[in-house]
Amino acid sequence: MAIKKVIVVGAGPSGLILGILLAKQGIEVELFDSGAQLDEQPRAAHYATPAAYELARAGVLEDVKARGLHPKNFAWRKIDTTFIAGINHDSLPEDYPYKMVVLPLDRLGKLLYEHIQRQPTAQVKWSHRVMKIGQDEGKAWVDVETPTGLKRSEADYVIGCDGASSTVRRELFGPEYPGETLNAQIIATNVRGIIHWHAFSAS
Repeated sequence: MAIKKVIVVGAGPSGLILGILLAKQGIEVELFDSGAQLDEQPRAAHYATPAAYELARAGVLEDVKARGLHPKNFAWRKIDTTFIAGINHDSLPEDYPYKMVVLPLDRLGKLLYEHIQRQPTAQVKWSHRVMKIGQDEGKAWVDVETPTGLKRSEADYVIGCDGASSTVRRELFGPEYPGETLNAQIIATNVRGIIHWHAFSAS
């Protein structure tokens, strides 16, 4: 069956990348996000080879590289700084296209939004909270709370990219999602940023 339309729930980086990929195949894409605008929190910033590959497939990697930083190495450490594992780009060929790139998530979101707005078959709808999903033999559907009231939208598929508090996941699996939360703490530290901050503070 030819896919004509897909609904994507969540217009964060994952939803936007997926929307771009689908729209480039001529598929109509409707993205719903409960927020009034792009998420402006910086949060995640490092995109290693698997993520860089997907950014390239979406046709945005070169723009990400142009706006981002290019670390020579990257490490995971315990809280006491004991080394666990790392990535050293010196071991990769000079022209390897998928080296890690660093760009805060809020800036990545803006870049992806610029790209998806160029796709004539894609629409991003803000302040649209998906309340319920369902399907019948011919289509999938979502009930959406919009600024003008509750509306239903239909498509061939509904895909959830709506994060940790996912409505789509809850609708599919109920309150007890069959996954795992790791009992671990992750601290992200940008050493370059810390050096610059100390230098600024001392001046």
